[in-house]
Amino acid sequence: MKKIFALAILFVVSNSVFSQTKKSAKTAPASTTTTGFKIGYIFEDYIFDNANMVKELDSLIKGKQEFFQDNYNKLALEYQTKYLDYQNSLKNLDTLTTETLNARLKKVQEIKSASENYQRQAEKEFQALTGEGVMKIKEEILEAAKIVAKEKGYGFVLSRNKSDGPMSPNRVVLYAGDAGKGDLSDLVIAKMNAKKK
Repeated sequence: MKKIFALAILFVVSNSVFSQTKKSAKTAPASTTTTGFKIGYIFEDYIFDNANMVKELDSLIKGKQEFFQDNYNKLALEYQTKYLDYQNSLKNLDTLTTETLNARLKKVQEIKSASENYQRQAEKEFQALTGEGVMKIKEEILEAAKIVAKEKGYGFVLSRNKSDGPMSPNRVVLYAGDAGKGDLSDLVIAKMNAKKK
């Protein structure tokens, strides 16, 4: 068995040694070209940190967040006030009828329910605004990357993030030894920002 295994290894090694042809001294650098295509990449997280669209979305989100919070605070204050009034009315049971107490309790419960519903609806709207905004930005990144790639002659543009670890499941580029020559992130940001003017 050992002899067969040794012969198989010897056969594979000798085939690989003898089958190699003499390579030309002038070979294209493997870092950015493959079969005639230039390969570029973008740092999506860098673009999200620096593009004007993202800053505008952040501003819009903060404004909506403040609006929702102000309205919720008003409802919460109204609830607390009505609840305290109800609690204080329980101290004077002899002057109030059961119907009056039930009406006050019902009002307190309605306000609490309204504030909880408002909070759920606001969270839903906030998440939709954020999700739609991020998707629109990603579409703009893709569109700008296509334009830059065509203008600069790149056949492929890959996405990578500075925060990705070497074996991150979302990592597309494992290594780029081009000293940043294939990094199109700033060009994509410039194209996106110019579109907004």
